[in-house]
Amino acid sequence: MNRKQYTTLFIVLILLAWFVASCAPAAPTATPISATSTSAAPLPTEVFKPFNLDTIPAPSLEGNLVDEPAKRDIYIYLPPSYGIPDKRFPVLYYLPGYGDSGVLDFSLPKDMDALIQSGKVNEMIIVVASGTSKMGGSFYVNSPVTGNWEDYIVKDVVGYVDSHFRTLAQAESRGITGHSMGGFGALNIAMRHPDVFSAVYSMSPGLFDENGLSESQMFDSEATIRRFVNYEAGLSALPLEDAQTRMLQSPQQFALSYGYAFAPNPDRNPPYYDYPYTENNGELVRDDEIWNKWESGYGGIADEAIRYKDNFLQLKGIVVDYGTSDEYRWIPKGCVYFGEQMAAAGIPVKVEAYDGTHQGSLGTRIREYMLPFFSTILKFE
Repeated sequence: MNRKQYTTLFIVLILLAWFVASCAPAAPTATPISATSTSAAPLPTEVFKPFNLDTIPAPSLEGNLVDEPAKRDIYIYLPPSYGIPDKRFPVLYYLPGYGDSGVLDFSLPKDMDALIQSGKVNEMIIVVASGTSKMGGSFYVNSPVTGNWEDYIVKDVVGYVDSHFRTLAQAESRGITGHSMGGFGALNIAMRHPDVFSAVYSMSPGLFDENGLSESQMFDSEATIRRFVNYEAGLSALPLEDAQTRMLQSPQQFALSYGYAFAPNPDRNPPYYDYPYTENNGELVRDDEIWNKWESGYGGIADEAIRYKDNFLQLKGIVVDYGTSDEYRWIPKGCVYFGEQMAAAGIPVKVEAYDGTHQGSLGTRIREYMLPFFSTILKFE
């Protein structure tokens, strides 16, 4: 063969190899499988998001007078073993405090994963549902003005989580906890819904003893009360539309939110709640009936211990946890009073005091006390 023939043969062989390769079937590509896959066979490559932000419908908030949106954001933490198909988990619901959207001094998923890895707590789903509202805080109670926030937690949030995640959908496998306003909300909701939650751990909750309301920042001085009286008088002098616009210009946002939660009055002009004081010839006059409405929000504990005794006794565990150096001095008094009234009614409750402020030791209390409590008391698979 001469040189020209060798060259021709070489070109023919290259073209033949290209033709054979192009006709061969392509190698299959891997299809990712999510944590919600319906595949029956668990795969080691299965991936899920350990921390999720979901915007959920909140029909319980519809029809409120302050244009509170009927959609809310919640956070959902999923434990490491959630990637195992068909495995189900108990759920802990966390209610943040006034103005807070998440868990203070505790990182999800990092801190929870570390506790699980160390064997200090068992695997559970954690749901964070904030009660912060346009008016400031909801206190997680039903109000004809701001919406039905208790129903939002009990029906909307729990219903969404049970229908979208692999939960153990039973009271024995649900716990509720919270801090400050959320600590009150957790106690109040557990007291009223033992068919939904089986245990509660309340941290630095808003609770009043017999003098708590008058000692709180809402009524602790005559100057504070007069500012509110003047605020109401100013709103009443405005056209309705202007008054609605200026409702949020309150001398104290916390008290404004508290009034909407516990003394709402949708039939009056803004600010849509009844205030216990008016001014008559320069003197402040208190309406005791309205005052009792305000007092029964964080207070009324002695009556509740009797009225809800059967509900309290259905709970597997009740813990109230507070710092002795809380900046809100009425909170430690209220926590002690709560324990005394529960004990007098024959309701077992654990009240734990520690050397700390309102939120300075919160992360430690969560890691070392609250989460281990639910790890031992909730029902797992």
